[in-house]
Amino acid sequence: MRILITGAAGFIGSSVASSLRSQGHSVVGVDSLSPYYSVELKNFRKKLLLDSTGVEFRSLDLSDSALVDNLFVENNFDSVIHLAAQPGVRVPFERWSWYKRDNVEGFSNILLAAAKSQVKNFLYASSSSVYGNGHQGQPLNEKKTAAAPVSFYGATKLANEVLAEACSRQKKMKTRGLRFFTVYGPWGRPDMVYFRMVSSALNKVPFNFFGEGNVSRDFTFIDDVTSAVSDLHDELNSQTSNFSDVVNVGGGRPITINDCLSILEELLDCEIPFKRVSADNRDVDSTNADFTYLKSLIGTFPTTRPKEGFERFVDWACSPQITGNLEAWVKSVD
Repeated sequence: MRILITGAAGFIGSSVASSLRSQGHSVVGVDSLSPYYSVELKNFRKKLLLDSTGVEFRSLDLSDSALVDNLFVENNFDSVIHLAAQPGVRVPFERWSWYKRDNVEGFSNILLAAAKSQVKNFLYASSSSVYGNGHQGQPLNEKKTAAAPVSFYGATKLANEVLAEACSRQKKMKTRGLRFFTVYGPWGRPDMVYFRMVSSALNKVPFNFFGEGNVSRDFTFIDDVTSAVSDLHDELNSQTSNFSDVVNVGGGRPITINDCLSILEELLDCEIPFKRVSADNRDVDSTNADFTYLKSLIGTFPTTRPKEGFERFVDWACSPQITGNLEAWVKSVD
């Protein structure tokens, strides 16, 4: 199959693109290399994960509809896996236009171009942020749990789901939203707390610790996510036209941020320095994936336990080509 993957130099995108290419698919990866966090890190991923596996890479801004349309005219894609987005809930208000540009305009452009070109399968990144607050740690279910995002970011991801379902009904294109739950691991994003904790430990520079650390997250390891995306792509290909759904991609093993700190301190055999700052009301209290639907579709669900996944991240972070870059990568989003 010929597959387009957007956000290909991003954390999840680079892993998915290299995996699908290794399976023998023809993969085109596009990315604008936006400076939200270190472009150097994105270029590292491009070189070591994309170029090395033969992914065709193109630099492209998805907010330019003409460029997006041309991309589809020049290619005959069987599937699109749209992972490009403005991530994170803490982008300051004066930059919320980034969410609009990437998560609304960019999403709409790629969705409409795929529909116009009669692409069969359209998978896209959603987020556990669509669920919002008030669930008291209960498993979050795609059908039973109401979506009520508390962040502008989460609202844009919910908007993506609404647009995709409407497009499926009108244009008979199969769509699937992937509600990712706190994806972590080697080559991850430097704005995420586990990344900052490890960088702080290795560089002896305190990180900003938001709140008291009692919020919990369903940390989901990148290899589990990559495998699930590949399997969900294959399963969607077997569905009938105009099918649309959303799927939790998480393992249902939430831990608190304090637990995360304790695990990393044990692995690194040191106390991690931090500066306590006020909690951010854009952060949800807890995330906990109900993976029942995911398992019914592909027969498996994410199983890597946090300590195992964090150990693999620490090994990566301590490798010679990476460790000297961590502090600069973290500072790129300070």
